Amino acid sequence: MEELKLLNNAFEIYNLKDVQDLSNSVLNYISTRLIANRSSLEQMIELYKSDISFKDILNEFNNAYRQKDYYKKANGYKQGKDYYSGVYPVPIGNIVVETNDVLEVIKYFVGGIKSRNTITISQTEYYEFSLSNMILIIFAEALAKFNISRNTLMILPFEECYYEEFDEVIEIEDGNVNIKQKEFSEKYMIYNQDNSFVYEIEKEKQRLTENNIDFEIIRGSLEEALDTINKFKPESVSIYTKDSNVAYKFINLAKSQNVFVNSSLLNSEKLNDKINKFYYKKKIMYPSGKEVNLDEYYKQYTGKIEEKTITENKTNNNSVEKANHIFNEENKETALIEVINPWYKRIFEKIKNLFKKK
Repeated sequence: MEELKLLNNAFEIYNLKDVQDLSNSVLNYISTRLIANRSSLEQMIELYKSDISFKDILNEFNNAYRQKDYYKKANGYKQGKDYYSGVYPVPIGNIVVETNDVLEVIKYFVGGIKSRNTITISQTEYYEFSLSNMILIIFAEALAKFNISRNTLMILPFEECYYEEFDEVIEIEDGNVNIKQKEFSEKYMIYNQDNSFVYEIEKEKQRLTENNIDFEIIRGSLEEALDTINKFKPESVSIYTKDSNVAYKFINLAKSQNVFVNSSLLNSEKLNDKINKFYYKKKIMYPSGKEVNLDEYYKQYTGKIEEKTITENKTNNNSVEKANHIFNEENKETALIEVINPWYKRIFEKIKNLFKKK
């Protein structure tokens, strides 16, 4: 599934953004765009003789917006003598939702933005020119305005979605919701990113062996390590590094219930309780020393990921897609430049003329 790489990249962009109330800012903007494009939405509703109204769309959006936001709300965060640690609700990852219902599409799009998951809608009745895809454009272009990848949200035909590649599958039929989430394996993984920690890793291997814990040492680039970890979803992972940039990304992007920096996996906890369909609990632990001061780095990191994204994608001559300006009040292009999935390109070209520039 070619779209999976785009989903993973979108997940990374959104989850490395340290901007206070970012999801609320995005959703407030989307609310204004829904209202501004009311006539176009009603035109599409009339065209397909849909049994919903614009009021239904707005109510569904507002109801989803009012749902409690759990994203990274700490539970028992504490500072010890040598380490910081805490348990956080974090996004599950790439979620696919099977539904043809426009209101369900809105609900899960809003939930995905609040929780920072990627949401792919799988439709057995897929039409490029549709109310669902019109909603997608409004949401996706709003994300781009805030330098969040449009690929955070997708709508694809059912046959193009390979469910086994997603972190969670949600099937909705006649109001019944069936959720299947990939379980965490019992495996432990240690990522040796910096050879300065040979002694510490040897001691850790000894500790884990003495406690009959199955573990694996992985090496290579950060991207390769995360690919391996996120494929197997081990219960616990650790990284040994002196690079706060690498440590920050590792903590945010490793899909594991325990994610540690330069600390023993024996501190892992069983965190089996799921908060809801958008989150799982992740324990993090990292040194309070100066070598990896994530608190300070956390404050400084804002903005770096979008700058990197723009720079990297400008060099891709074959697949660069400039942001369109149909939702920009000043008729200027948005700052985000990215590779957009081909399904979105097609539906955008078919639907964009319905929108009125405001």
